[in-house]
Amino acid sequence: MMSMALLDKVLWVDPDSMRVRVEAGCRVQQVADELKQYGLSLQNYASIREQQIGGFTQVSAHGTGATIPPVDEQVVALKLVTPAGGVRELNAEDDPELFRMARVGLGCLGVVTELTLQAVPAQKLQERTFVATAKEVAANHAKWLRGNRHLRYMWLPYTDSVVVVQVNPCGP
Repeated sequence: MMSMALLDKVLWVDPDSMRVRVEAGCRVQQVADELKQYGLSLQNYASIREQQIGGFTQVSAHGTGATIPPVDEQVVALKLVTPAGGVRELNAEDDPELFRMARVGLGCLGVVTELTLQAVPAQKLQERTFVATAKEVAANHAKWLRGNRHLRYMWLPYTDSVVVVQVNPCGP
């Protein structure tokens, strides 16, 4: 097992291209906080903001929006340390096939130590949280999925209760 805990820095933010370069051990929350200073955000977040960016991207976390691409699609470049090929800087222009595989490499191709991510303009979001029954969720799932930018369910074990979280953009 490897710890990426000391590779935890935001290296740079380019507000013009809306890109950010981070070390793989940087926490999602750190990246969000840094991007906020520039009026930027990541397009997709998972529920756990304490995750390290390297792991978050390497497993292609999907976040909570049905129409929002998985997080690996935000990766525009990465640094990969391989067991035999040394250190490789990968992007879609120079080596598209290896780059596509390495974006969701699950650690199989080597260790990702840095990533460049495409950010988007930040938006204000409004969250609505309520409890529904499993039957209500089943009956309304398709409608809720279409009607919300982000939708998350959390089933409460040994009950018929499901916490429903709907998040949508609100005014400027």
